[in-house]
Amino acid sequence: MISLRPATRADTQAINRIYNQPSVRRFTDGLPFTSLTESARFCCSTEARISLLACGTDGAVLGEASLGRRSLARLAHTGSLGLMVAEEARRQGIARTLLTALLDMADNWLNLKRLDLGVFVNNEAAIMLYKSIGFEIEATPRHYAMQDGVLADCHFMARLRPSVAVDQSRPPPRPAPTARKPFTLRAVEPEDIAALAEIMNQPGVRHGTLVTPFVTEESLKHIVQPEDGSHVIGAVVEGRLTGFAMLTPGKGRRLHSAYLPALVVHDAYHGQGIGHALLAAALDIADNWLGLARVDLAVMADNHHAIRLYETFGFEAEGRIRGDVFCNGAYADSLTMARLR
Repeated sequence: MISLRPATRADTQAINRIYNQPSVRRFTDGLPFTSLTESARFCCSTEARISLLACGTDGAVLGEASLGRRSLARLAHTGSLGLMVAEEARRQGIARTLLTALLDMADNWLNLKRLDLGVFVNNEAAIMLYKSIGFEIEATPRHYAMQDGVLADCHFMARLRPSVAVDQSRPPPRPAPTARKPFTLRAVEPEDIAALAEIMNQPGVRHGTLVTPFVTEESLKHIVQPEDGSHVIGAVVEGRLTGFAMLTPGKGRRLHSAYLPALVVHDAYHGQGIGHALLAAALDIADNWLGLARVDLAVMADNHHAIRLYETFGFEAEGRIRGDVFCNGAYADSLTMARLR
């Protein structure tokens, strides 16, 4: 008989034991010898993350599953699932029991519209389980993470509620291009925060990113003072910041890769080659200074100008993420794209 209960700090040791099992680690993003401190992040349910445990009749912890809610406002309709089952407890229906409970939570209590997850392409049993409860493969990132000493592919899978209304509106019209002016590239500095806020509050920028109207300077400090090792490059015209690119190197089993969370140009400075120069500079860092094998990004599916630019630099679409971003009162798709060395 399997029972479910929320995880607590007292379960850290039990969760750490499962996470360090070889066949569990193989299909997660974990590294060998994961510490108790690291495992503690699984152990407390919060407003943003629910962690459930499956226990046997003797109270032993046999599996853990989590439902994390996206923190950004325009992604708040989405939850992300994680799952692990102890090696000695496979084929007992534990994974399905845990997932069924989290789906009920998502649908009937949290009103989430979209659930997603990542799974290695060679985890056939998990893929079959996810498909059986309504998940579909949306993208297959190539060389996503290290597994067994090689770079392995991953599936991004998702399950959408039938009521999701997809945004069909057009992006806001671009302003007439201004006269081309020379620009220079440099690092973005803390004193650029006011200019950065002006850029992020442009209608075209807002449509193509994840920001909400009336962005504050305070909310952008992570860009001018990154704490995650990101490289932030700015474009300057006549002393004014007019665009920026951000490159965030991966960690752990994704040290070979980086994510491009932002490539943004002020609405009034489109068509002047700024985006092209910023992207070239970010990829120069990735290729020639960090030696990365993969750079990936997400882009709104209707942002055709950006998609063409990325394709010029060798990026390829790896899948379409349905109902990904809340936009103009509905849910808009995005593309996940990557460039491999």
